[in-house]
Amino acid sequence: MGMTTDSVLDGTDWPDVEVIVVDDGSTDDSTVRYRRRPDPRLRILRGSGLGVAKARNLGAQHARGEFVVFLDAHCQVSADWLDRFALALAEPDVALVSPCFTRLREPEPRGCGIFFGDAGLEQHWFEPRDSDTAYDVPLNIGACQALRRDVFDGLGRYDMGFTSWGFEDVELCLRAWLFGWRVQADPIATVAHQFRDARGYDVDDQDVVYNFVRMLALHFDEPELSVILAARGPNPNIAGALERITVDGTLQQRHRYDEMRLRPARWFFQHINPTITAVA
Repeated sequence: MGMTTDSVLDGTDWPDVEVIVVDDGSTDDSTVRYRRRPDPRLRILRGSGLGVAKARNLGAQHARGEFVVFLDAHCQVSADWLDRFALALAEPDVALVSPCFTRLREPEPRGCGIFFGDAGLEQHWFEPRDSDTAYDVPLNIGACQALRRDVFDGLGRYDMGFTSWGFEDVELCLRAWLFGWRVQADPIATVAHQFRDARGYDVDDQDVVYNFVRMLALHFDEPELSVILAARGPNPNIAGALERITVDGTLQQRHRYDEMRLRPARWFFQHINPTITAVA
């Protein structure tokens, strides 16, 4: 965590940076240094197992800036990253922008935006284009997502129905496209991220599957939903997730999104993510 905050606070060419660290129940003393050496530019908020979506919404709730940028721990940012984001978000119909990602201490490979690569909605990286401006991509990952504050609020923020981890970032991008916005990636802004081969924390597969099914239920109709689940392959947690969404408010949230949606999910696969024909 210290590496990330140092990179943002000391290595960013931006006149006024505010960092909010959401400590969602850590047990490793990762925030001790901030209590011992407080910085007026940094605040710590504490949660207790909120999960990614709720923790990020909590941080945004306390942010004061015109822009909100969500950034994972274990990252180093390029000096111009916020300038590049502000430039892209100056376009009135751009909702989200993300950087070009590398691994820590490894300049290659580079990934800039992601897409659904098959009917099971497996995610794949794009290699960055040779471009000096941000450009449209189907999706970007939550390791770093930037939005104007008013757009983030207008979209409804990260969906509060998501559980601990998984798909909250992808769903926000999909929602933006379907609500009439654009999603972009900038090949010049760079974030070096520690992509681990194995997670250093427990993730319940039931939660991940539930989040995936909730994302589908929020935006997809039949027969696309069934096609995607079939392509995803057998999973014992799918039946429970399908039952759960009928009683936990997912369908009510779907109704609210229906009132805001300008485009059907089929449009997304026809015009933005055309690599898949089975759900278009």
